[in-house]
Amino acid sequence: MVTKTTKAADFWGGLLILVAASFIFKSSGQSVSSPSDAAGKGRAFLASLFDPELNLLPEYRGAKVYWLYHDNYLAAKVLNASRPKIAARITAGIHQSAPYGSGRMGLIFGEADNAWPFRESQLIDVRQAGGKTIRTEIEPGRILEGWEGYADLLLLACIVEEHRGEQLSARKHWEAAIRMWDGNGFLDASARHDGRYSTYKLGLALLAGSRLSPPAQPPPALMAKLLALQDDSGGWITDYDAMGKKVGVANVETTCLAILGIESFDAHQGVTKRR
Repeated sequence: MVTKTTKAADFWGGLLILVAASFIFKSSGQSVSSPSDAAGKGRAFLASLFDPELNLLPEYRGAKVYWLYHDNYLAAKVLNASRPKIAARITAGIHQSAPYGSGRMGLIFGEADNAWPFRESQLIDVRQAGGKTIRTEIEPGRILEGWEGYADLLLLACIVEEHRGEQLSARKHWEAAIRMWDGNGFLDASARHDGRYSTYKLGLALLAGSRLSPPAQPPPALMAKLLALQDDSGGWITDYDAMGKKVGVANVETTCLAILGIESFDAHQGVTKRR
């Protein structure tokens, strides 16, 4: 049962996150952008990458590789409400290239039951088209061992368990992921190995926390960090280091998960106006 006290705590917790984001932007000299505005710019970035010849988006601007799953699958979902014609063409482009399923990212939308429990994934080339490579990720392998060491998989597990009504298990996965937050990002097994943080995990955290019942508040600095990692193009940068320096380029998958997380959090809080 959600009490008035809980609702008040959620409101002030959400407001604190937005204030923290505003403070960081002002302190760094960057213009302040509301979460909903940032999401709108992210959608414009995705639409700008659309290749009408393939009906797909490249991995990033100028790339010759086009990922069916998870990039274009996520892009079709994200663009469906604001740009349904492009979303429909992306979906058609996916189906034209290969009949593979949605993979573990489908768990966000209540799809891909075969992706849970997690399995080892494989990256494969689907076909070549005019010097461009269409690739995808499939998960036909063995059950994935040690997945609890990765924040993104814990957050996906949180989402799927909540969807199945396993609230205690979902909350357990959420808490395990949040314990990996070190104030800068999720310092999980991959972050330790690579020496940098993954931006998309911030979006997943906002999404997973909003899906819980009752919703869980992410760390106050998380939203600010995610907003700061948006590129001038409107897309979100792949990675960043402990000093907050952006590493990589704005890409489709990261941008999609950032948008999904921001808008899910925004809708839960009701603090900012939906774009």
